[in-house]
Amino acid sequence: MDRTRAMVESSLLVALSAVLFLAGHFLPIVGMAFSLVCPAPLVVLGLRHSLGRAVLGVAVATVITAAFTGAVGALFFCFGFGFLGIALGALGRRYDKAVDIVLYGILVSIGSKLLLMLIAVKLTGINPFGLEEAEIMPMIERIASIYSGLGMSEEALSLAKEQMRATLSLIPVIFPALLVMAATVDCFLSYIVSAAVLKRLGRETLPRLPEFSRWRFPKSIFWALIASIALHLAGAYYPSMAFLQRTALNLRLLVTALFFFQGLAVVWFFMQARGLGRFLRIALTVLVFVVSFLAQIVLVLGIIDMWFDLRSRFRGGRA
Repeated sequence: MDRTRAMVESSLLVALSAVLFLAGHFLPIVGMAFSLVCPAPLVVLGLRHSLGRAVLGVAVATVITAAFTGAVGALFFCFGFGFLGIALGALGRRYDKAVDIVLYGILVSIGSKLLLMLIAVKLTGINPFGLEEAEIMPMIERIASIYSGLGMSEEALSLAKEQMRATLSLIPVIFPALLVMAATVDCFLSYIVSAAVLKRLGRETLPRLPEFSRWRFPKSIFWALIASIALHLAGAYYPSMAFLQRTALNLRLLVTALFFFQGLAVVWFFMQARGLGRFLRIALTVLVFVVSFLAQIVLVLGIIDMWFDLRSRFRGGRA
């Protein structure tokens, strides 16, 4: 690709990404769709051009968004979409397996979100890792005033305030796990949407992810579960070392999420094996997320499958 054509294509991709982000920022409801597609031009930029040119493109797009949304919107674009997009493109050029690209992409997503969070702490002075009662209560009171205006009784309002206080007090404790989960979902969605867009355009494509029904996580995850239990016991024995209990809780949340999705993959596999239509499979999956009892069954199923590989046994039994 000659220099002039490369510059023109880079400029168009950068402009398209900025326009999609601005559309997602200013348009209600439908803006979410534009936000999902926003990283796709940057993925193409990372796939077709050098990393230096891709980073320069993100910088230019950030300046463009700053002119319309201000510094906060520009930072959100840069760290929320920009770096992840060009990283997925660069990784797609280097690796042949989708799993490798997504795993490294998750690390990039976590890093960019941490940087964004550090900048937000500097600008606002609010540290999500250390919210105190004095910072939480004003938020609760504002929400409670809205509920009160809607006619909620004093008794129900008091109960709601207590529940909100407990929830908001827990968020700083589990914030690391929430950050990792958000980065994973963000990277996964960006990869799927970008891969679909690239396939539609008939240009360079990203490797296809394994079918969800075949997803399996390594048994070594159980060591992380054991580590979380050990940290919890150590934290209970040494109360002054509160970080041990925090680490245990965050690690257990992440391991539990992996068990749950493995169990969900098993459920999806058996629904496919029984010939259920896609709409019905999606509806039943949504039901699992809504009904806590079903979610617990799926979680246990994931743990069992990790040890006994239920899907292989089913295929072997049918052979």
